[in-house]
Amino acid sequence: MLWPDSATGGAIRAVWEVMDALGVPSMATHTHRLHQPHVSLVVAEDLRPEGALEAVGTVPRRPIQLLINAAGVFPGGVLFLACVVNQDLLDEQRRVHRAVAPLAVDIWPYLEPGSWTPHITTGRELTPPQLAEALPLVVDALPIAGWLDHGGLEDGSTGENWPCPAPAFDLR
Repeated sequence: MLWPDSATGGAIRAVWEVMDALGVPSMATHTHRLHQPHVSLVVAEDLRPEGALEAVGTVPRRPIQLLINAAGVFPGGVLFLACVVNQDLLDEQRRVHRAVAPLAVDIWPYLEPGSWTPHITTGRELTPPQLAEALPLVVDALPIAGWLDHGGLEDGSTGENWPCPAPAFDLR
């Protein structure tokens, strides 16, 4: 997964906080409450961090510009921030997917290169009335621009994460 720079992550967390303040559950309060704003590159039922981190090396290879200027909904009441697709983002997703595919068990098919929708989840399992209340709040926070400047693995069920080695980037 790719994590945004601290300022961009803060802007996304602010969206989560607004949702929570209005009684609409966000990723800040979902399950273990340890979720971090991120763009998933690969999701699998089982992927051991030790081998995966070695296989992918530095993630991302260089900072990837992030622009979010739309929101969307996946089936099951998943509200998300839609990342504008750029070649660097597509290349990094394809590279990471290829590196970990031999190590992963049951990769989710909608995260396969060519089927992937780059996004940052804001809320899950929202009801239609919650979606109707949250969507204008999310859209009002747009656009959000920044960088995806570090990456790693996360266990979505526990919130535990393992950062990849990353060189220091100067984003000024």
